[in-house]
Amino acid sequence: MAGIGPGDIEPVRRLKVADSVAAQLEQLITRGDIKPGEKLPPERVLAERFGVGRSSMREAIRVVEANGMLRTDHGRGVFVVSDKKAMPKLSDLLVFDDFTVPELFEVRLSLEPDAASLAARRITASEASNLQRILAEAENPQLSDDAFVKLDAELHRAIVAATKNTLLLRLMESVEPLFFKYSHRVIKLPGRRAHAHAGHVALCQAIIGHRVRDARTAALSHIRDVERDIAEHLEQTVERR
Repeated sequence: MAGIGPGDIEPVRRLKVADSVAAQLEQLITRGDIKPGEKLPPERVLAERFGVGRSSMREAIRVVEANGMLRTDHGRGVFVVSDKKAMPKLSDLLVFDDFTVPELFEVRLSLEPDAASLAARRITASEASNLQRILAEAENPQLSDDAFVKLDAELHRAIVAATKNTLLLRLMESVEPLFFKYSHRVIKLPGRRAHAHAGHVALCQAIIGHRVRDARTAALSHIRDVERDIAEHLEQTVERR
């Protein structure tokens, strides 16, 4: 790209398989499935049970150990030393009762860029006005996080409705309860609300302007942005320990 040097672009951090495995392992410990004092199965066995490679399993163990919940005794194995750690826990951000955030991101990446591009082709003037209304309400700094999350969901639903594709809308509605669960947790990350609103503005401007390519790109960037915020927060949490 002309005019942009190698040092001008920061690589986007993505949530890794190890993050999700670490979060699930942490959850097993906090709910008592694996108790303090117990020894974990060998790395090979754990990797098979989680369905991941041994390198991802090894990295996940290191993350949970950095959180003070595991201890590695060389020659003996890995032991649980605590069922508690300082908040926020990895499982608070990545694991829910019925899904993981990486799984939710996979679904969003499959649906939202296509929905945004279709909406950019088909949106009506009244639908565009509705998006602008939602953005204006979400911009209010006095708005509670709960109200912001509701507007966030309303915005994404309105974008999918603008595609005029009823099956896409049904898929969106089926995912919406999971979206609410996840959004109420990640909205508390530093800067997340401002980043989310900026992403919404860029996305809606492209859709309202009928810029099909830009709409797809903005939807993708919006999802990658929250993924990066979570990954950076997890990195900082580990570094502080």
